[in-house]
Amino acid sequence: MPTTYYLDGNTFLNSTSVYTNAAQTTCAPDGFYSDGINSRELVNCILLPSEVCGDCSTACDESINLPGAAGNQGIYSVNYDLGSATGAVIVTFAPAAVPDGIRVTYNSSVYNTLSSPFDGYHKGTSSELFTYVGSTTADCGISGTTYANIPTYLYNGTAFQSTGTKSITVSPLDVSLSSSPPGNPIMVIPKTSATPSSLSIEIVGPCDATGWAITVACAVSLPGYSSSTSASGSFPEACNAPLNSTYYNVAVTGTAGVPLLHDYVFSDANGFQALANGWYRTTSGYIEVTNGIVTSVGTCNPEYIYLSSLQDVCSVFCDGTNRAITSQRQTTNNHNYSQIALNDVITPSVLTDGFYAYAATSTDTSTGPFQIMQLENNVVIGLNLCSGASCSPALKKNIYA
Repeated sequence: MPTTYYLDGNTFLNSTSVYTNAAQTTCAPDGFYSDGINSRELVNCILLPSEVCGDCSTACDESINLPGAAGNQGIYSVNYDLGSATGAVIVTFAPAAVPDGIRVTYNSSVYNTLSSPFDGYHKGTSSELFTYVGSTTADCGISGTTYANIPTYLYNGTAFQSTGTKSITVSPLDVSLSSSPPGNPIMVIPKTSATPSSLSIEIVGPCDATGWAITVACAVSLPGYSSSTSASGSFPEACNAPLNSTYYNVAVTGTAGVPLLHDYVFSDANGFQALANGWYRTTSGYIEVTNGIVTSVGTCNPEYIYLSSLQDVCSVFCDGTNRAITSQRQTTNNHNYSQIALNDVITPSVLTDGFYAYAATSTDTSTGPFQIMQLENNVVIGLNLCSGASCSPALKKNIYA
């Protein structure tokens, strides 16, 4: 009679142990265990790294293509052999418009962060750890839907072979669709040692006529670029920092050694440690980093604005009294006078909440032109101009002279 075992993870590959009871208090005997695709040895209640069963793994650098309209609804599994090289493994996923979910397991860890050349960061956050990408225009209503007895397939080196069925629920926390097809999103997986060499990919196609392509590159050391060392709190601060460190990028829209929008950036050549959130200086300007991905870029040619002293009431600037506008400031996104907008952050130093006249040059309210901003915690929460002796809400580019 078959024996039932219990895992402490949601898949065999990301589990750390095997138990003989549902309460997971009794460890299974030492030995080899398999899910039919992967085999792992249990030693003292700890599962060792997996190896792909049989000879169905695909060599790294090879692409697998499931053509659009030819692919059926299903869960597709692919196993790659990465060889012994170390470095960053770059996975390129091309989901087209119809949504597909992906998760990758390597060395018992699940990876599901993607960066799209169209709109950057995508990552599912449910316990299933899939990330579903595609276009909202081709969505078949996947969010929150349970798909019963969806077919499962395993790539055998030449084609996908049916392996049975499985039920799956698409968590809304895992759905990260774009307004247009997301292009070819990139995933980065660090491989810091020669073993293990097996990497497993699961792709869920919940919609009919799904189509996608996947390429897993062999591990390589990432190209370096010169950077400031620590994350700065604003781009002006970063632009004043020395270029005294070497960091590394995976190109999504940039090129090797030149990080641009949506690129991954790391402090090591294996792609293991993502850079902390903040601004960094580079040889070409600055980058802003969020979740280890570049979210904005710019040059270090600063744009300045000039502020008056604080007033508690906006209309004070409209009373005919001449007031100086001479305090040089910047915004964290390098906006000039005509670009100032709601939610811009004024830097440097903390300013008291209230109203300030601002201008493009050092001037005064009699000479102008100027406009009036309201600040709260250095954030622009209002833009105004004088209408006679009163303040009126300003359109973004209106000025008062």
